[in-house]
Amino acid sequence: MRMHFVVMVMLLPVLMRAVSEGRSSCRLTNISITVESEECGSCITIDTTACAGLCKTQERVYRSPMVQNYQNTCNFREWTYETYELKGCPLRVDSVFTYPVALSCECSKCNTDIMDCGVLSHQTSSCNARY
Repeated sequence: MRMHFVVMVMLLPVLMRAVSEGRSSCRLTNISITVESEECGSCITIDTTACAGLCKTQERVYRSPMVQNYQNTCNFREWTYETYELKGCPLRVDSVFTYPVALSCECSKCNTDIMDCGVLSHQTSSCNARY
């Protein structure tokens, strides 16, 4: 009996880590953003980081109109913005493209005031053949 207890105490940290890692796969991932500008006659691909993965959620059996129902999604926890200046733009055309760069991720309710809560596409988009 004592041996079983010692083994369980030794395995407890490993099991706790496995459970917490299995709960969510929300993490930073590398993505490419394709930026096409007809005014500047250019098309570029920018490599950056975003958040992607699954978050643990639980669907209620009974949905009450009195209780707001939401599911956690994989969102940016911390981010910064970077800019890229498009080349070959006419004088009056805004040549600066600003995009978010994820620094860390979390499973949380999506704030539609500051985030696009749609599905992140893993397909690489490309520019039209004319560029």
